[in-house]
Amino acid sequence: MWKKYCKTSFLILLSVLVIPCFFSCSDDSEDIPVNMNPPQYESVSGKYEITDSSSPYASVELGASGDYIVIKRSSGYSMSSLRKNLFSQKAPVSRAVTYDNVIYGTYTQLDNGTFNLEGFGIVQLKSNGNQEITDIIIKPNGGNEMIFTVEKAETMEGDELTDALCRTWKMVKIHEKGYDSYEGGEYDYTFTPESSEEGLMTEVMFSKSGTFLSFYNDNTIEACYWKWEDKGSRQIRYSWDNVWYNDDEEGNFTVSFSSDNKLTVYEYYKDNRTDEWFENIAEFVEKNPSSSGEDEGDVTVPTDKTPVERVFTGKLVDVVDDHGTDKFVYENGFLSKVLSADDDEYEINFEYYYLNLDKAASDPDVRYTKKRADGSVSYVYDVWLNELGFAKRIDSEHYDEYGGFDFQSTCEYDEEGHLVFMYEGREDREYKLTWTDGDLVHVDRLNRDHTTDFTYSEMPNVNNLMFFYDIYDMDLEELKYLYWAGLLGVSPKHLVASSYIHSDGYGHPYEEYKWEDDKILSRHSSDEDWSEEILFTFAD
Repeated sequence: MWKKYCKTSFLILLSVLVIPCFFSCSDDSEDIPVNMNPPQYESVSGKYEITDSSSPYASVELGASGDYIVIKRSSGYSMSSLRKNLFSQKAPVSRAVTYDNVIYGTYTQLDNGTFNLEGFGIVQLKSNGNQEITDIIIKPNGGNEMIFTVEKAETMEGDELTDALCRTWKMVKIHEKGYDSYEGGEYDYTFTPESSEEGLMTEVMFSKSGTFLSFYNDNTIEACYWKWEDKGSRQIRYSWDNVWYNDDEEGNFTVSFSSDNKLTVYEYYKDNRTDEWFENIAEFVEKNPSSSGEDEGDVTVPTDKTPVERVFTGKLVDVVDDHGTDKFVYENGFLSKVLSADDDEYEINFEYYYLNLDKAASDPDVRYTKKRADGSVSYVYDVWLNELGFAKRIDSEHYDEYGGFDFQSTCEYDEEGHLVFMYEGREDREYKLTWTDGDLVHVDRLNRDHTTDFTYSEMPNVNNLMFFYDIYDMDLEELKYLYWAGLLGVSPKHLVASSYIHSDGYGHPYEEYKWEDDKILSRHSSDEDWSEEILFTFAD
C-alpha cells in the first residue's frame, strides 16, 4: 500500500484469494528506540468523538506531531484531496486538504485548551471539574461558533514501541519489487521524494487512537485503522472499516526502528492462484522532530540586544508613508505600537513572548494584533523567530465582515541577516532576494515573470531605511511591520539610486531616486520632474 497502484491491486487480490504472507525484514527485535523524544504535541493529542447528532462533524483528532483530522458526519473514511501542491518544497504547510467528509491540516496550540486548526478554524476543548474533556467549541473560518458534547476516544496504552510509532513520518525511500501478470513480468523500482511518479506515499501518521493515515504526492489521502497484531515481532494489522476479522479482508505489515529515529515498514503479499506478488520496504524519517519535547525549530532567540538595537544603528522612524501612513511607537528598544497616522482608524500592538523564560513551546515568540477603532480585532500575526532573532514563520488570522481566513508565510536569511526568500501566504507570492556587498541588487518574483534590479549610490544608509512596497516592489501586506520591529532582517548598506522592472516579457523605464532629509523623490529616467515617492520623519 506504499505505492498507489500496488495498493489498489493489493485490495483486489485480498478480496479474491488467500491470506497474505507477512514476515519481518529483520529478525533483530532489539531495534526499539529507547531515547526517542515525544512529539511536540504528545501531551494534547487525541481523538474527540462528537456525541451530539446535530453536529456537522463526527470527530476532531489532534495528532502528536501537529497534524489534525476533522471527520464530517458522513460514512466512509477513504478520501482524495482537491488542493494542489501540499507537499511541494515551498507549499505553505498550514493549508488544509479537504475532500468529501475529511479535512486534514496542521494546527498550533493557542493556549492550554484552544487550538488553531489552520485552514479550518478555532477549536476549544472544555473539561469538567475532573479535567475530563466533555465539550468542544468549534468556530470554523467564516462560520458561527458551535458547542457540542464529546467523548475522547479510547487510546492505546503507552509503551516504548507504541510511543515511538505514534507520530507523523516523512518518506525517505521506497523500494518496491514484485511480479504483475497484467504487465507481464517482474518489476523493481526505487522511489524518493524527488521522484516524479504519481501516487507515491510521502507521509504517514499513526495515532494512539488507532488512526493510520497515508498521504500521497498526487494529493490524495487514505485513512484506515491500525492495531498491534504481534508486538513482539512488531507486526501491525490494519482495517479499512475498524472491523477486525482475522481473515483476508485485512492486511498486515511490520515496522522497525533504527538508532537515528528512522522508521522502516515492510509489506509482502503473494497470490498463490496467479503467482502475483509484491514486496515493499519503505523508509521514513520523523516529521517535526523534537530534541527535548519542544516546538520544532525552537531556538534560543538573542537577548543581548533588543531586536530594534540589532537592526537600527541610527535614528528610529516616527511616521512613515510607504503604501499607507503609520506612526511607530518604540519603548525600551522594542516596537510596541503602530498607530494610524491620519486618524484613529486602527492600533497595532506587539507582544514579545520569547522574553518569558516560562513560555510554552507551542506559543509564538512574538505576536502583533491589529484592532479597529471600535475595538474589534482585524488580524492576529503569530511569529516564530530563528537563531538570529528574525521571523522564520508567521501564522496569520484575519477577520472581516465576511468571517475569517488564515494563511502562513515563511522567511529565509543568509548568515549576515539579509532576507533572501519570502513566501507571502495571503496571495501566494514568492520572492527571492539577491544581495551583493551588503546591498539588495535583485528581487525575483518566483511564481511570476517579474524581476526588479537595483543600483546604489555611495551614500551610507545610516538610518537603516528599507521600504518594501514603494522601492523594492514587494507586496508584503502587513508583514512590512516586522521590519520596523527589527524582525525581518537587516537593511542595505547604501541608499538605493535606481530600479528597473522587467515583467511579462517587457522592460519598464528606469526609476531614479533622490533622497532628502524627510522624503524620497522619484522620476522615470525619461522624465524631467521629480515627485514625492515616500515621506518619513524620525523620532526625537
